[in-house]
Amino acid sequence: MGQRWLLCVALYLVIACFATSPAQLKEELLSKLEVLRSEEDAKAVIEPYLDDLKQLDAAVVEKVVFKQWWNLAQDIIAKSHLQKIDLSSAVRKATRRLKDESDELLRTLNPKYGQAQLVSPAFQWAQNDTCIFLTVKFTVRWNAPGALEVTEPTVVIQGNRLNFTGVGKHSNNKYKYQLSLKFFDNLSPEDSTWSTASVGKLSATLRKKWPRKWSRLLQDKKQKIQNMHVWMETQDRISGQMGGMSAVSHSPVTCADINKLYCSVTDSCKLPGNCSQCPGKLESNEVEHICGGAPTQRASVSFKDVDFDRDEYGGTIKINKAHHDYETESFTVYWGKDASTPIDIDDGRDSLVAEVLAHGSVEQYTLDFNTKRPEHATHLLVFSKNAYGEHPTPGSDDLKDAYLPLAPPKGIKFEDDNGDKGEIKGDVHIEPAENHDTIDRYSLYWGKSSTHRIDRKKNATSFILDIGKDASSYFMGDTKYPEQATHLLLYSKNEHGEHPTPVAVKFVDNLSPCQHKGDDDCPSGLSVTAQDDGKIMVSVKKAKVDAGITAYLLHWGKASCDEEGASASNGHLQYLTKEGSLDYQLEGATHVAPDGTSHILVFSQNRLGDSKSCVSERYIGNVGPPQSSHDDSTEVAGSEEPSQEYLDDPDGADEQYLEPDPSEGDEYSGDEPNGDGEEL
Repeated sequence: MGQRWLLCVALYLVIACFATSPAQLKEELLSKLEVLRSEEDAKAVIEPYLDDLKQLDAAVVEKVVFKQWWNLAQDIIAKSHLQKIDLSSAVRKATRRLKDESDELLRTLNPKYGQAQLVSPAFQWAQNDTCIFLTVKFTVRWNAPGALEVTEPTVVIQGNRLNFTGVGKHSNNKYKYQLSLKFFDNLSPEDSTWSTASVGKLSATLRKKWPRKWSRLLQDKKQKIQNMHVWMETQDRISGQMGGMSAVSHSPVTCADINKLYCSVTDSCKLPGNCSQCPGKLESNEVEHICGGAPTQRASVSFKDVDFDRDEYGGTIKINKAHHDYETESFTVYWGKDASTPIDIDDGRDSLVAEVLAHGSVEQYTLDFNTKRPEHATHLLVFSKNAYGEHPTPGSDDLKDAYLPLAPPKGIKFEDDNGDKGEIKGDVHIEPAENHDTIDRYSLYWGKSSTHRIDRKKNATSFILDIGKDASSYFMGDTKYPEQATHLLLYSKNEHGEHPTPVAVKFVDNLSPCQHKGDDDCPSGLSVTAQDDGKIMVSVKKAKVDAGITAYLLHWGKASCDEEGASASNGHLQYLTKEGSLDYQLEGATHVAPDGTSHILVFSQNRLGDSKSCVSERYIGNVGPPQSSHDDSTEVAGSEEPSQEYLDDPDGADEQYLEPDPSEGDEYSGDEPNGDGEEL
């Protein structure tokens, strides 16, 4: 058994040694096919692999097709269909190469084919104040077909010149495209770009050295290029960027053509000795063909401190170049002791904040957070600058130190005095911050916790209102609170923002008792019984939980509580304090039930008002005619006082409204209180 196993291992190792890898097989087959001349010989080489074409690399199939062994190629393709192997890519690649070579052979029949024809390509152009936009098409006429690509495209941009060359093929001909342009004014080559990303086209964005509107594209206004066109689609789209800017008539380039110097202030050409007639540009610069001088227009600057620490600054310094200013090369930013003068610093520090290159109409510089301003600095100043110096007058902006309130309020208190579910009411008591110097007001918000405001949703915002910093309280009227809200948050606030930490109070939605039938603060029961003397005893059984209950209210009822709830009231009967007797005796002569009475109802009451639900028992006494003191159609629970005749009855002391000690806040005094603490 052991010898047989060793024999199998040895056989496996021998087979593995002689196995050919796919890469080795590919190279072996390609080398054999390369030297063969006969299709029959090629078939003999390929035939062992026809039943498993997965072994053949795509390059082998390409070689068979390129060698034009058509019968063998067709056999391979027929087998590939049966074996469901896709050889289309390899076959198409080989046939395309054959076609390209045959087409090239046909083109050589033209004796001039080897010599590329030199042509000037068609192009379109457009401009805004900062750039020239070119699109060059590899054809002699814009609307004519042309080469789809060019080989070795070359673009050279220098001064006011652009040169483009590239070789392309079209209609069995070779063309050397060459475009040489001299522009109206100088370019900024390092800021210009070009590409041949579009099929059959070259695109270029040429940055103008001086941002302004040119009156024409070319240096020589008499030069005409037949295949040059305005790129109207682009020009219409970007014309608004120039904001009604007038086109300049001259430039250093055009003035140099007539041996003069350009005066940018008057847009005119001056003789080299006449720069004194160019305001602010008194130096003759014959190298650049200009009358030179410092910028004649000043920039403006704005700064908003967003480092909210006191006496520290940080944020973006925004510099706006004057309209039509193309002379400024950079901006220098200084600390200023007023709106025009940089500060003097004696401790070795420089009053210079930064120098910013002027590439466009708006530049920015970021002042690092925690930057301390020099002691006497009150402004930021910006001077326009070029090689000849600075504009004498700076743009300026006041330094305004933005800082958040240094302290939150000390505390906030609130207790709901509204008995309805989903609503709160009451005084928001504010314990102010110790130091008000950095506080303008307080802001009240709904909170979903003691530190986070509720999420903003449709028709819901966390903000409630701003409260003056000297106010000690704010009365919140009946207010529905958002579903997420559980807290009231109070922030100290000034013009720059809010202190990040609020004080909070979690509010409890206090309710009047017995919101639903069977709640623990509903009366537990009511009995109406006839006595031997003909009187009727009404007895109330107090609520299971009566800690917050102040009284129980008896009402006549025109239906049971189960039928109509609180709306079953048919007039007030009696007010029973929780501390007093909950039994009440009816005498037929004194208590004639209002017309329509069928039940007696009892409501519980707390400091927020009467219960929403009630308990009832059928009335067993006589029902009299309607009493003038009742309006049965509008009566609601707790709305009617007892008759004066009843109050004056000296024998009914136990049955009269109680007159408690005024020092006991919630006990009944005189008339029945309603949920707002007002007399009914």
